[in-house]
Amino acid sequence: MVVVADGKLTFSREQVISSTQASKNFGECRRRARREPLFVTDRNASIETVIVDYDEFEAMAVELERLRHERLYATAAERLAEADAHPRDVLITFEEMLGEDGYRSFLEIDPDDMPDEELFA
Repeated sequence: MVVVADGKLTFSREQVISSTQASKNFGECRRRARREPLFVTDRNASIETVIVDYDEFEAMAVELERLRHERLYATAAERLAEADAHPRDVLITFEEMLGEDGYRSFLEIDPDDMPDEELFA
């Protein structure tokens, strides 16, 4: 499990391994990473890579995607509420409401590839 305190990752010295050690003992690194993440250092002793168990990685990726959706919906709701509160003062474009990435994704949707039940659900 990854632990964050005061906006920084926290880990013990036992979780830090040099890239040389990691390459020579990769099987052992994989076994250790099932228990806790390993932080691989470069020649300057700076952490450049993290070896993490797949289940942990998947959980982080799923949580990140969930949080991105929550942020998108919260931003859209906030902007809609602002527009409702001041309908004549605030003009919000569809692109602004969705955000740059959301708008780009919207433009890539091909309605012909989607069944009507899904499109109008």
